[in-house]
Amino acid sequence: MRLRRPTVAADLPAGFHAAEARALQVALTGVLSAVERAADAPVPVDVAFEAGRDDAVVVLCRNRVVGFVPAAYADGLRTQVRAAGRRAHLVAPGRVVRDGGLRRVWVGPEPEGGLPPVPDGLDTLPEPQPTILGVPLRRDGA
Repeated sequence: MRLRRPTVAADLPAGFHAAEARALQVALTGVLSAVERAADAPVPVDVAFEAGRDDAVVVLCRNRVVGFVPAAYADGLRTQVRAAGRRAHLVAPGRVVRDGGLRRVWVGPEPEGGLPPVPDGLDTLPEPQPTILGVPLRRDGA
């Protein structure tokens, strides 16, 4: 018999967009079912937080890494992740939304009046090259 890890609700003073959506588009598309992708509407999801490397806080959705907590919110959530411990999941409500040509994760309850625009400088990692079975489709310099 497998036991589920207990969950602890995250205390979020305000919602935010998860960082690095441009680099994690494959994962963001992968967490959605075919019906959710085809509907092209915001999808309510539960997100979890875990400690990452170099004091980063990772945003997980359906057991996949879909983003990182922006620096402005990382300190508070890092403390909550440590307090929850290794045996519990720190969770919050979220939505996978379409922003132009990208899918993004909004963490927290949706504010009245809709989601705010994505802050500049949120995505710093480059978009990965398209590959088939790990082989790049394009070669740089060729």
